[in-house]
Amino acid sequence: MVPPDRTALRTTKAHVFVDELEGETGELPIGEQTEHHLRTVLRLRDGEAVGVTDGRGRWCLAVAAVDARRLRVEATSEVVTEPVPSRPITVAAAMPKGDRLDWMVQKVTELGVDRLVLLHADRSVVRWKPDRVERRLARLQRIADEAARQSRRVRRLVVEAPRPAVDLLDGFVVAEPGGRAVTAADHSIAVGPEGGWSEEELNAARETIDLGLTILRTETAAVAVSALCVAFER
Repeated sequence: MVPPDRTALRTTKAHVFVDELEGETGELPIGEQTEHHLRTVLRLRDGEAVGVTDGRGRWCLAVAAVDARRLRVEATSEVVTEPVPSRPITVAAAMPKGDRLDWMVQKVTELGVDRLVLLHADRSVVRWKPDRVERRLARLQRIADEAARQSRRVRRLVVEAPRPAVDLLDGFVVAEPGGRAVTAADHSIAVGPEGGWSEEELNAARETIDLGLTILRTETAAVAVSALCVAFER
């Protein structure tokens, strides 16, 4: 087998995550749930291309082998490891209301952000009760994983539980009117709630950056800084 071309993932019919991916050849261990999804939902045909990854940077190309009883996924390339980013992109964001949070998670995943930290800011409207954090975080991680499959990522976006913004912002530049322009050096950026940052939070921040003349919703700002950071990295 030969090493696969990273751009070939864009042309695959499906992209799946597996728990482990070493130096496998032949049939890959995709599990019953993934097999059902490929066969029943995506209706993969025999011979169609599939991308397979462990979500931690290891991936390979494969092909669907379909018969009357089951669907198998068989490797057609070597397993390769994508290097860990030298400067991972981290976005910290206050949580918007309703399904706007789902949309934000989906879009920053598609853009290629490595880590999303949710914030409880002083002026946040949305706050999770402690007994609901685990369930809600798991739901957002599923949304991120689905977006990662759709966008052919080989590393999962890590979604982190809400933290008090003031405890975190010393490691971030924060989006705030009147700040400097975004530069290639910025790879950890925080966006606040629609009510803005408190004075204490701004004092805790490393620096401020300005995203333009208009006022952006929280989720729009998160997507904007994600796109800027990814563009600089490329």
